[in-house]
Amino acid sequence: MRSLRTVVAVALALGVAGVALGDPPQDKPVPPGLAKKGGVPPGLAKKGGLPPGLAKRFGEEVPEKAWIAFHPSRDDGAWFLIDGQWTLMTGFSVEVKAEVREARKRPAAVPPVPPPNAGVTLHVVLFE
Repeated sequence: MRSLRTVVAVALALGVAGVALGDPPQDKPVPPGLAKKGGVPPGLAKKGGLPPGLAKRFGEEVPEKAWIAFHPSRDDGAWFLIDGQWTLMTGFSVEVKAEVREARKRPAAVPPVPPPNAGVTLHVVLFE
């Protein structure tokens, strides 16, 4: 009987030790699309290029130099320079809103056509 208690005690001790030596749980799990890119949304993994969600707003053919004007505090829309005219597009999805927030961090550029009068100074970005 004593040996059975010893075996059970040793088994419990090893089980507890195995749990204690394991990796600590992560505080926040990383979403699958962000795991390999260091937390950057998939469309922004390549720095400098036009994110895919914003590129779709230009239509079938994205210009070589893509100019986009962003409102300084709103991320649900943006002005796109298409054929020499600024066009407002709104109703962005959550993914595109993330692209807008990241794009607003880029340095401002001077567009070939003055940005539209939106009541605030728009942040114009050039994507090449």
